[in-house]
Amino acid sequence: MIEYKAGRKMVIGICDDDKKWRESCKRTLIGFSTMIDMGMEVMCFSTAEELLEYKETPLDAVFLDIELGRANGIFVAKKLNKVRPNCKIIYMTNYLHYATEIYNTEHIWFVIKSKFTDKIGDIIGKIVSDMKDQERKIVAETKERKKVSIAFPDILYIERDGKYTKCVTVWGVYTIKRKFDEIAEVLSGIDFSRCHNSYIVNFRHVREAKRNLYTLYDGQIVYISKSHLEETKADFLRWSMMYV
Repeated sequence: MIEYKAGRKMVIGICDDDKKWRESCKRTLIGFSTMIDMGMEVMCFSTAEELLEYKETPLDAVFLDIELGRANGIFVAKKLNKVRPNCKIIYMTNYLHYATEIYNTEHIWFVIKSKFTDKIGDIIGKIVSDMKDQERKIVAETKERKKVSIAFPDILYIERDGKYTKCVTVWGVYTIKRKFDEIAEVLSGIDFSRCHNSYIVNFRHVREAKRNLYTLYDGQIVYISKSHLEETKADFLRWSMMYV
């Protein structure tokens, strides 16, 4: 049996006010996990309140309906991003027009319900890939000679700082004794893009992309140089396509 993390099964949540869809979604997930011999536990929630009040085994991912009765799934996702930042969110809906409304939240996929069965393999693969990335870290010594371990998802952006490299994270700023180009090689992957000779940005923290800069969710600005414009815009497009 494939275990998602050492010692336990993958724990998946389904939050949808449609009982028939919840049961169908659960059957599809259990059927897929059985087919690939992956341990999986599926928890069902009929309301946003049930999901937000859940306190038991941490959920690795939630399949979240955008229309939850009177509740709005996008608003629920914003709350989940704050209280359970490691929980992967997959939006489900019957309507494609919601695709433009979800980018102010951290999520890994947007799926039309009629395509759910066709996409389930890709979605589970993405969950596993993201969790592996979450376990990847930069371990280094800071300018102040302190040892730090920085998880990839926590990085907002990287900045060249002379012979040092400045790592700007959700927890603070760390100036580490590693070369910028060395860090650039370590951060290869779809989430990161070199947008400037002195900057590497993490798309997961980008709220808005403009021609010459990225605006992050916390309001910080990461600039795009002319020499990297074409490449970083292509990177951002590929990254965006992974989530819609």
